[in-house]
This record gives sequence, structure tokens and C-alpha cells, in this order.
Amino acid sequence: MQLGETSELGVLLNIGFFAFIIIFSLYGAKFQIWQYLKQIEAGLHEFKRMFIESRQIAIDTFKEFGRSEEEVAKDLDRWMDYFTIMPVSLDPAGILKRLDHLLDERRDRFQEFVEEVAPESGEGMNQNLENTLEVTQVLGLIYRVVRHFYILGKKTGSQIMIMQIQMQLPDLLRLAKAYYDALDAFSKGKPIGDGIGPLIVTKFAREYGATPESYNQEIAREVGYYKVEAEGRTVYAMRATGPGGTVGKPGLGVKKLVDKYGDKVTRIITIDAALKLEGEEMGRVSEGTGAAIGDLGPEKHAMEQSATERGIGIEAIVIKEDEAAAVGVMDKRVLDSVPEVIERIKASILKRTKPGDSVILAGIGNTIGIGL
Repeated sequence: MQLGETSELGVLLNIGFFAFIIIFSLYGAKFQIWQYLKQIEAGLHEFKRMFIESRQIAIDTFKEFGRSEEEVAKDLDRWMDYFTIMPVSLDPAGILKRLDHLLDERRDRFQEFVEEVAPESGEGMNQNLENTLEVTQVLGLIYRVVRHFYILGKKTGSQIMIMQIQMQLPDLLRLAKAYYDALDAFSKGKPIGDGIGPLIVTKFAREYGATPESYNQEIAREVGYYKVEAEGRTVYAMRATGPGGTVGKPGLGVKKLVDKYGDKVTRIITIDAALKLEGEEMGRVSEGTGAAIGDLGPEKHAMEQSATERGIGIEAIVIKEDEAAAVGVMDKRVLDSVPEVIERIKASILKRTKPGDSVILAGIGNTIGIGL
């Protein structure tokens, strides 16, 4: 071939290349959306599988306590649509009191439902059944929301809607899998990572002579405390009442302890699990200022308000975990952090309080599987 001449093959290749560019520019976006829809569809199958299996686990757990599988399934399906409407925020005055009231009402309804569906279950097991029910609800909600946007995006052809759900899909799958894997712990009453706060408080109190019999019940809803003498100070070691799965109302518990012993209380120390950043070590212990509690607002507000009104220092010690560790069976790396946290509690008491002072030590978290 002489220089400058164009072969027939070269012409065909050029035509094919330009044809590809034209077709891709016209239909490339549609092809990409088709790919996104296929990815979402695969995710939906996984969400549906986890929800159906979690529903069956819940049915199998509930039916052990006095009712048939058909009756449990019917009531459970009805309860899957239960919802809570948040209080109006346009008039913010008193919103936390209204929210607290609604959350109490929601908890009452959950307890009522569990007692109806599992009439032969005891109080501690009822709390575990509530947790199992909530996990099943969460998995059902994730499945229905993703399905909604998948169908709506496919129906309207909205690229933005489809792209948003596709981009969030990996995180949603990780969250759903964490809850799905946690069902074994909730249905069988095993300790979970979120219970590290109550566990540490109990171990701390035991070091200073506390026993299950010395636990003071119900300072607030499903919350009590040990009273111990530690390093020349009086420590009110507060936690939810286990071993049933409950967080209780620790904020109200702190408030009542401050109201009762406020003249001597000089420090509030909260212990809780915290979400770790990717790359951080599981079980890493960190300290900070403020109330470490992950509620919607009322419990944290009660702690902060009590501390502010009386000028009480409030600090937090947290144990870093990911979502799967927080709701799943307690990881050994999280458990291994207990001695370090206890030493930090002792150091805080010695450095920031005086002999004769009183300290409130609040272990925040779900007490499932963690006895007194």
C-alpha cells in the first residue's frame, strides 16, 4: 500500500467508529439506565429474601409462646405497616415533650402487641420479641422503599431517581445485612455490641461490691442503678434493666438522680457504643464532652438540661463499632475494650471530682442478654 492511500478496511473501520459514537451519544444514557435498573433489581431480590426470611424467623420465635403459626403470621403482617408520625416542628416550643410522649405511646403499643401475640412469654422475653419485631419491620421498610423508587423510576423514566437509588444501594444492602444477621441475637437473647455500655457499668459496679440484689429498680422506665463507694466518691451506676432487650429511658433516670442527689453530684459520665469511621479499629475507645446517647432527642435533652441547671460536668466515653457489630452478637474486640474503659472511668473520677462528691455513671445501650 502506498503512503496516503486509504484501504477499504480502513474506510469500514472509520464508518464503524463514527457509527458507534453516534449510537452511543443517542442511546448511551438509556443503556446506562438499563444497567442501573438491573443492579437495583438484583438488590431488590436480596432485600426481599432477607425480609421474607426475617419474617419467618419472627413467626417461628413468636409461635413458641401460645399461638398458632397462622394466627401469628396474620397479626405480624398487620403490624408490619405500623408507623409513627413525628410531632409538628413549625412551632418548636415543647416539641421534645411531645416527641417523648409519642415515643412512650409507641413503646406501649409495641408491648401491647407482643403480649397479645405471645401470651405465654415473660417480661424479659417480651423485650427480646419487641427487638425481633423491630428488626423485621426495618427490613420490610427498606425493601418497600427501594421497590417504590425502582417501580417509580422505571415507570417515569427519571434518570435522577434511578441514579440516586443505585448510588445508595451498596450502603442500603450493608445496613440491611447488618440487621438481618442480628436476628439470631435478638431472637435468642444474645448480647449485642450496643450493650457494651450497660456491661461496662455492671462490671465497674461489681468491682466495688455491687450485686444483683443491690440493684435499685425503676428509677425511670426500665432503668435502675447500683449505688457504690468508689475512690472515696459515691457512684450511681445506672443502666437499663436486663437481660431483656431494652434501652429504657436513661435520660429521665439521670434527671431523677440529679433531682434527688443534685447538691452532691458533680459529674455525669456516659458510656455508649459509637459508629466508627472506615479504617478505624474496632473497639477503639474515645473520650469527649457531652451526653453519649443516640436517641431522637428527649433523653439527651433531659441529661443536658439537668447538667446545665446545676452546673454539673458531663462527659462521654465511647467504644467504636460499625453497624454490623452494634446490632450483631458482641464482637470480641469490643468486649476486650472493657478493662480500658473502666480504667478511664476511674481516672476521670479521680481527676475531675473530689472525695465526698457523687458521680452518675450512665451505661447507655440495649441490655439484651446482659444480666444484672
